[in-house]
Amino acid sequence: MIEQIRKYIFFFSIGLLIIGLPFSRAMISIGEVGMLIAWLFDRDIAKKFKIFLQSKAALAFTSIYLVHIIGLLYTSNFDYAFFDLRTKLPLLLFPMIFVSSPSLSTRELRNFLLLFAATATASISYSLLLFQTQNLADFRDAFPFISHIRLSLEVLISISIIMFYGQSQYQGIGKYGRWFLLIIPFYLIWAMFVLELMTGIAIFGVGVSLFLIRFLLANKNRRAPWIGFFSGISIVVIFFFWLSFVITEYRNAPDFDLNTIERITSNGNTYEHTPDLYQVENGSYIGLYICRAELRTQWNKLSKMDFDGPDNRNQELSMTLIRYLNSLNLRKDEQGVNKLASNDIINIENGIANAEFAKKFSLKKRIFKLIWEYNLYQDGNPAYGHSLVQRFVLWRTAVNIFAENPVFGVGTGDVRDAFQEEFINEKSSFIDSGLRSHNQYLSFAVTLGAIGLIIFLFSLIYPATQLKMWSFSPYFYLFVIMTLSMFWEDTIESQVGVTIYAFFSSIYLFTRKKL
Repeated sequence: MIEQIRKYIFFFSIGLLIIGLPFSRAMISIGEVGMLIAWLFDRDIAKKFKIFLQSKAALAFTSIYLVHIIGLLYTSNFDYAFFDLRTKLPLLLFPMIFVSSPSLSTRELRNFLLLFAATATASISYSLLLFQTQNLADFRDAFPFISHIRLSLEVLISISIIMFYGQSQYQGIGKYGRWFLLIIPFYLIWAMFVLELMTGIAIFGVGVSLFLIRFLLANKNRRAPWIGFFSGISIVVIFFFWLSFVITEYRNAPDFDLNTIERITSNGNTYEHTPDLYQVENGSYIGLYICRAELRTQWNKLSKMDFDGPDNRNQELSMTLIRYLNSLNLRKDEQGVNKLASNDIINIENGIANAEFAKKFSLKKRIFKLIWEYNLYQDGNPAYGHSLVQRFVLWRTAVNIFAENPVFGVGTGDVRDAFQEEFINEKSSFIDSGLRSHNQYLSFAVTLGAIGLIIFLFSLIYPATQLKMWSFSPYFYLFVIMTLSMFWEDTIESQVGVTIYAFFSSIYLFTRKKL
């Protein structure tokens, strides 16, 4: 009876955690506590500890957590140190639980994994609904539950789970069930493109390339490996050709001569030509053909929002209007304003400064935004708030901190303080931001030095090598998804990120026989 209750608590807690991953941090915490209670509530607890301590793979996986404990010896900010240890507790908890607990049945594992795929699908569907139906000032407002980057990782893991079960001959999933499962990934991929989840899209592209290479390497045909290799490379090359085309379209503007350029509007007013003061955007100089007097008069006739006031994003409405007209290749005068449609007026009032940005499905607009941010930074504007250049600056800061503490790092609790001190030294716009490196590898290098980084890489690679897991596709793609995300994010510095990594790695590494 007691054993049955323990099992129910364990299963309920896993389900709660799985549902919480895309929806609720509180549910994640409750699920983790429930799993730990169920694990401890056992007369054979000493045996469980022994099994854990005898597992080289589990010990290797948890080694990075143990190194963080050692990092307490030379830290000064213990409040942050203990907060960090609490956040990273899943790195110790899940390997210990799954390696020493009775294995879940094949059916139980399948149901839990498909439950996760279903909840991740529901979460991104809700975000898609918000994105399509609400007038959002920032696309990130479409993700009320967890970070859009974390959700994109969960969606990618869900795709790998669905593909695994959809193409496998598992009892309980009939022919039509498998076909249904195989349709869902296409919907999830489409949703990521619509929501502009660039991290997820980039990792997906790499994953597809690796899938082609792996699939054709496994083919007995001698030519297949070469076909796989060139297919994977071709995807990457095509993407970079497209990217080059988009950047060229954005940057390249027609030549002009200030001595001969038209200076008078059709209404007899004077144009302002100051190309050096503004960027080139959408292949056109923002600073050409501007007549503010005509813009002010005509705009105030069409809108209740004052030309000289702010838009709904608290930006200068006049500049939003000028950029929007420029993106449509219209002159910034009365005639240009008169050519705007009613939806264009609404877009400008809402702070959308480029017609491309108003499109609901456009990868190009994300590239345009990144170029705009980079150009602003090049012109001396602060990097804070701009995702691409912000990361470049934070990476540089992290490297500077690491260079000062190369062997052991700054310690478990002093990371945020070290960044704040470096921000002050650099007179950076990130002072008091609380931001870190936005790169997991740099984060470990800063915290625990070269030794900590090496141990982290060991904890990533050794368990799968020791357990011969690299040929197991669900784990392989989980590894690809997580390790690639770590170049762009402090993936396991957040509760959701570390739980995703530790939970699914432990499920795959220590219960594979049942999968």
